[in-house]
Amino acid sequence: MFRTVYCSFLWHAAVAGSQEFEKFCDTEIYPPCDVGLPVGRDSPGLWTANATGLSIKASRSTRRLNPGRSSELGSPKTRRPYEELSLPESLHVEEKTVIALHAGHDGSIAIGKGGRIQCVLELERLFENRYFIPKVDHFHVDWHRAVETVSEHCECEQGPCPTSFDYGIMVNFGGDVPVQRAQLPRIVERFFHVREWRNVNHHEAHALMGYFASPFRSAFVLSYDGGGNDGVFTAFLGRGFELHRIGRKPLNLGVGYYKLASFLQEVNGYPDMQKMLCEAIAERDSDGDWVEFDMFFSVATFVTFAGKLMGYSGLAEPSEDIGRWVREYFHRWAFGSDSVPRAFLSKVCEGIESQRVLAATIQAEFERIVQPIVQDYLRELQSKSISVEGIVLTGGCALNVVANQLVRDTLTELRSTQPDLTKPRDVYVPPAPNDSGLTVGAIWAVAPPMGPRQPLQYLGFRLWDLDKLLKEAEARGARSLSQLGGVDYLAELLAGGPAWTGNKPKHKKPIIAVVRGRQEFGPRALGHRSLLAVPDSQDMRDRMNRLKFRQWYRPVAPMIAEEALEEVFGFKYNSAYMEFAPKVRDEVRERFPAIAHFDGTARHQSVSREDEPWVHALLLAVGKLTGLAALINTSFNSKGKPIVNTVEASLEMLDQLEDLDYVLIEDWLFRAPAVKQKVKSTESKHSIISGKRCFACGTAIAIS
Repeated sequence: MFRTVYCSFLWHAAVAGSQEFEKFCDTEIYPPCDVGLPVGRDSPGLWTANATGLSIKASRSTRRLNPGRSSELGSPKTRRPYEELSLPESLHVEEKTVIALHAGHDGSIAIGKGGRIQCVLELERLFENRYFIPKVDHFHVDWHRAVETVSEHCECEQGPCPTSFDYGIMVNFGGDVPVQRAQLPRIVERFFHVREWRNVNHHEAHALMGYFASPFRSAFVLSYDGGGNDGVFTAFLGRGFELHRIGRKPLNLGVGYYKLASFLQEVNGYPDMQKMLCEAIAERDSDGDWVEFDMFFSVATFVTFAGKLMGYSGLAEPSEDIGRWVREYFHRWAFGSDSVPRAFLSKVCEGIESQRVLAATIQAEFERIVQPIVQDYLRELQSKSISVEGIVLTGGCALNVVANQLVRDTLTELRSTQPDLTKPRDVYVPPAPNDSGLTVGAIWAVAPPMGPRQPLQYLGFRLWDLDKLLKEAEARGARSLSQLGGVDYLAELLAGGPAWTGNKPKHKKPIIAVVRGRQEFGPRALGHRSLLAVPDSQDMRDRMNRLKFRQWYRPVAPMIAEEALEEVFGFKYNSAYMEFAPKVRDEVRERFPAIAHFDGTARHQSVSREDEPWVHALLLAVGKLTGLAALINTSFNSKGKPIVNTVEASLEMLDQLEDLDYVLIEDWLFRAPAVKQKVKSTESKHSIISGKRCFACGTAIAIS
């Protein structure tokens, strides 16, 4: 009885709902509400300027809903059947397949399917040549191998990877493209069929990648670097699935930053050069306040200076007196002058301490230029009643984590105690803001992501020689980590527990390399190709830099479980890709001195369970033993090489590098040999040419 009544009630409710549906979709006063039609701005239906007429129609509609006349509502003549699902043709999105290529420095190939990125091959990882640029005489061979590698090793979601593509996209492909690079589409078509080819501008690709990877529905996007075919400093506005270029400035902060860094001997690595530089400047004492002077380095050397300078700048305080010259230097670049202030060069000649002040000043002026420009753009948008949910920073200059942090702290509501609708919510920097990320933006130029936001940090390739792993594990007596206890055992090792001390080691705690899964996409190691250690001593930072043959002042970045972020910084600063550098609390620095740089900041990777479950579990296990769920995390690579991607190279470093104690490759834990092998020399000979003069270009010191 109850069940009959209940079912009868549901039937009547359904009929009532159908009747109500008819009247509330009365097209005399409402837009049509049939299933399958768009809603909102694009909904069909008449607009009217006759307010009186609309009121009369609405009034009549209300009377028709009178219960006394409800018998009319369910009439078979007027009631339409329900449609539970009806998708209009415009929503039937065809799953586009795209291959994109960038052939400049930091070259890459990416594959996309239905707006989702399947893999990204950074050529430096394949050829073990950092910032890889194919040489003219090897161009065809190198790119043939690269495309072949993608065709054989790319891993795609839900089945095999495409062998035919709707679109082939080239980034910055035109104008002064060399003859060799012009053949690139033909090389691709040796392996894949491509229906159509097109080109994408450099900064558009940066901006598309940054915006569509961000969590924002609207954003101000700044793309800035050393230069592309469409400028050097470009602003965009993203709203929904649309991106518009809204501004451009001739500020080449990228090359200017590099060039000033090249004069500092602890950055460029050539201490003997200072004497020649200062002698050359003395000969040019009649040139006035600005001197035409260049330091010429190979591209592969030159592009390393920015990261070094950023770390070096934390050793001293900036100078206001020199600051105005540096600021003017950056602005003069906009008008085609790259002359260097004599005041700056004179400081270079004063020695190391003055050069450290110069480094701090360069960084401070970089920030002083960028932050107000972003602020001015946001104010201009507000003056036009345009608000944005977030700020996106991309391009090579967005690797400047100190400047990113300044923008985040001063121009967003992130730290506001009350909601501030006049400010964007937060700042987003993609995992590959440098040129290796261009191919992802190129794919999204023709097939933007329509579904859930895709994590991008682990889109690289698995170990090239993974098939050798089992044989090496057996030959070397490696042990299965999962059988030893998984992350709990690894945490005990890292924390210097019984698993470590039982081996009577030389050091209190070990350094362990972790090589697992697909490689990171972008320049940062994020737990898949990382060197890990507990940051509880200055000695550990020194060991890590020594292991990597790096300058003593280079920062070692931590990875921190999201549960410990507030303890470390006093605020939950999420930073999944090491894109910011907040200040570490003093009490944490005292307990864990290697967690922060000399200036008290940390370029950290925040890790949640959603970001990387295995790394997150390891950090929590470490935290139970050390009191802080954090580890030093720096990239696992040998001197001058990109991040490792072979079993062979991983074990070679274990055999040779004095401070490396273990390597975990997938589930196999390899222990270092009792006696290390002698490290093979990787030093290359450099010729220094001094006093190369021409009156048009001034004095130059060239490094080849």
